[in-house]
Amino acid sequence: MNDEIQSFSDVISRTFEHISPADIKKANNVSSLWHKILLRIKSDVNPNEGRNLADHSRVIDFKNGVLLIEADHPGWIELLQLHKKFILNGYKMYAKDFSVETLAFRLRGKADNLFSPEEHSYSSNQVRKNLEKRLATEEKALEKNVKEVHTERKKDLPPELKVIFEDLRKSMLTNPKK
Repeated sequence: MNDEIQSFSDVISRTFEHISPADIKKANNVSSLWHKILLRIKSDVNPNEGRNLADHSRVIDFKNGVLLIEADHPGWIELLQLHKKFILNGYKMYAKDFSVETLAFRLRGKADNLFSPEEHSYSSNQVRKNLEKRLATEEKALEKNVKEVHTERKKDLPPELKVIFEDLRKSMLTNPKK
């Protein structure tokens, strides 16, 4: 019966004996680079997009060139997939010790399976269309605001200045006789 009882320190030692300090350093580098690369992502629609992606995702594992990423929601995964090329280029630029070939995703709380876009109602095309639609709406609103400001400026001129500017405009449009 005494042969079956093991000290806790022996169990811990056996658990960690195959983990080298170099592996721990590599894991820390992979994780810190993830945040560094994501923080460089900016978009016209959302200048904090990289920060948001970093806050809602994390590195889970790295094996055979595949970086496994966990995210809070399928929408975050779709945005990460839109920036996949940027992220992979970032790892190529900053990571000299290891090579990240591709990214794999899973939802937080779904430890047994990887994320597959076909299983969810979100697709990268749908996310892109939604972003483009939102951008078009914001551009129209901006154009409307510019027109309103331009109209306001025209209304604000005193009548004497309007006459002077109109005379100046007419003189510029007519050809002087030589």
